[in-house]
Amino acid sequence: MALSSGWIFRAGILLLLGGWISFSPAYRQVFNGRSKWFPRWVMFHGFGRNVCDVQFFQIVPDDEGGEQRKALDRFEVLDRKRSWSKNKSIVRMGSKTEVERVGKRICRALGPNADVRAHARCGSRDTWKRKLRGKSNLCTLTPDTIKGGKKLK
Repeated sequence: MALSSGWIFRAGILLLLGGWISFSPAYRQVFNGRSKWFPRWVMFHGFGRNVCDVQFFQIVPDDEGGEQRKALDRFEVLDRKRSWSKNKSIVRMGSKTEVERVGKRICRALGPNADVRAHARCGSRDTWKRKLRGKSNLCTLTPDTIKGGKKLK
């Protein structure tokens, strides 16, 4: 069987493209190469930004006269379902401001003298960034101290 020049050309192009697809990630990642011909291959680049991982808790007195942290379920406290379509602001918080606003809603639901705090870390381009460390009482925040100064519902 004689090979035609068209068949050889197509096989050469296939091998060239296959090699480029297979070895260009190795050029960038293994050999630390930099070239516009071998772009960076990143899966899910930028995914997870503006999303916060939040844990709310309440400071309550313990039996020995000290303080104890009690974990809070924001859906239980606010009497809401875990529904993305109905409770977006409670389900997904994307900034420190949004966490503080949900914290204020929890404070109102728990009543006066509540001490609600939160640990919050939010996704950024490179890594998780800690936004709240649970040191301040969210119930003492005023609309002026929350970024944007909007009146809370």
